[in-house]
Amino acid sequence: VVLYWTSLFDAKFYITELDVTPKMKALAYKKQSYIRPDGIKRACYQSQFDFGFLPNGQVKVWLEGCGKYTYVTELSPTSMPDTDYNSITSKQYFQATEYVKKRAKKANATLTPIPWDKVNKVYTSKHFTVDQLH
Repeated sequence: VVLYWTSLFDAKFYITELDVTPKMKALAYKKQSYIRPDGIKRACYQSQFDFGFLPNGQVKVWLEGCGKYTYVTELSPTSMPDTDYNSITSKQYFQATEYVKKRAKKANATLTPIPWDKVNKVYTSKHFTVDQLH
């Protein structure tokens, strides 16, 4: 899986690659059951990848499904191109970011991303459990 993404916080571009391992595939293909909040039991699979994009270029990877989030890995970018996939430069993003910062300041709003001390915490609905791929 190849991700092309932009950190709007610092106007940087990243390419990140995820190699889907046999353990990830085994979890995604494993038929499970889940009791929904309304009490109905359903067959399900934990096969949806969720990605958390961090301002430093790191990406946290989760498998989601069956009322569970399973942490898979954290990835570093494989490259940092000079433009995004539409050939837009960081200078163009930076100009737009400056406008947004001015609007936020005027509205007394903050644009700072999640503080680092909260990045490794997981916030989910009480109906979800959190696990880690071993």
